[in-house]
Amino acid sequence: MAQQKLSPAQANLKMALWQVEADSISSKDLYVWLNDLGLPTEASLRLHELMTVTKKVGSKIFSIGKIIVIKILEFVKDNPFLVAGLGIAGTVGLAIFSLITSIPLLGQLLSPLAACLGIAITITGGVVGYHLDLNTQGLGDDVMAIAKHFFDFLADVLNLIFKEVVTA
Repeated sequence: MAQQKLSPAQANLKMALWQVEADSISSKDLYVWLNDLGLPTEASLRLHELMTVTKKVGSKIFSIGKIIVIKILEFVKDNPFLVAGLGIAGTVGLAIFSLITSIPLLGQLLSPLAACLGIAITITGGVVGYHLDLNTQGLGDDVMAIAKHFFDFLADVLNLIFKEVVTA
């Protein structure tokens, strides 16, 4: 996919449109949306801190942080398998790297090879996820809906079980 070069006028228009999109969503609503996605509270707080970042460009002030968060969320929504593939493969690659480098004496010698292997595994996961996104349009939404229903059911069951339990 070739990227065309934007003229300054086109870049200004695109930035203005992104700013309008960012202005249409309040930071509070975006924070609630992040929490509803199931992100850990700490991650939501960090992204909320990012949302408050603004930069002055020329004579206008842009909500750069909010634009970045919105674009990240759009990317994740459009490419769920790519993100999952990178996440899972990155974890596996890091685990293999850690295991290889923890070998006494030999681990330090093999660490460059282990790093290359970890990076290759992560890239492979991203490529597989990307191809899954291309070949299964709409399947990511179905998987997300199924997972949401499952975890809602699990939360209801756990709430019923632990309803009477009081934590100190």
